[in-house]
Amino acid sequence: MFDISKLGDMAKIASEAKNMQEKQDKMAREQLDLLKKISGQMDALIPLIKEAKT
Repeated sequence: MFDISKLGDMAKIASEAKNMQEKQDKMAREQLDLLKKISGQMDALIPLIKEAKT
């Protein structure tokens, strides 16, 4: 039989899991934004390096 007294504990665990997932999603978005920025900088730098070699 299901123990109703455990329902509050389960809700708390679910809430904590949701918060952790939101934090992980935010970190993933921040990392993706940073990688996009680095990629753009590399795209700008590569032609300059090629030009300096010639």
